[in-house]
Amino acid sequence: MENKTSAINIQVDSNVKKEATMVLTDLGLSMSSAINLFLKQVVKKNGLPFEVTNVVENKKILDVVCGLVMKDGKCLIAKRNKDDHVKNKWEFPGGRRQGLEDEKKTLERAFTDVFEMNIKVNNYLTHSICEYPGHIVDLKIYECDYISGDFKLTSHSEYKWVNIEELLDYDLADADVILSKFLIKRALEESRNK
Repeated sequence: MENKTSAINIQVDSNVKKEATMVLTDLGLSMSSAINLFLKQVVKKNGLPFEVTNVVENKKILDVVCGLVMKDGKCLIAKRNKDDHVKNKWEFPGGRRQGLEDEKKTLERAFTDVFEMNIKVNNYLTHSICEYPGHIVDLKIYECDYISGDFKLTSHSEYKWVNIEELLDYDLADADVILSKFLIKRALEESRNK
């Protein structure tokens, strides 16, 4: 039976690599053998072979939903004016979930009640998790169709309709940067497949 192998190229902190190599040498293992053992355990356990916990204590996780609202081929972004860690940062508008509220309902509520816009919430796209001072944000984004209304500026100082490819030209909040990279990559892949 033929034994097939393939190479893995990984980036690790140089100090961690040095210390791990010393420990593995004492155990009589090479780095390659140790990684093989780890991967076999991942397959065997169908997950990580050790407990993963949130090492950041006393940080509340905020469950936030935002919309990729499209109008005439452009998406809506807004600049925060609230006095917090994302003041003057651009973001995809949305809102915080209340309890076990359905994510689509959260978006509909935020856009109707807060932003005075009518949208149609469509498909979930992706999410990002970012640590901010005092809390962690789990930000989910949904595709939305613009129906009517002008964006009401309450917790934002301005809004713009921009091309997806231009999103990183704006000073976005960290969680929105991650979402923007996903959206730009997706837009490029879609344009190649046309």
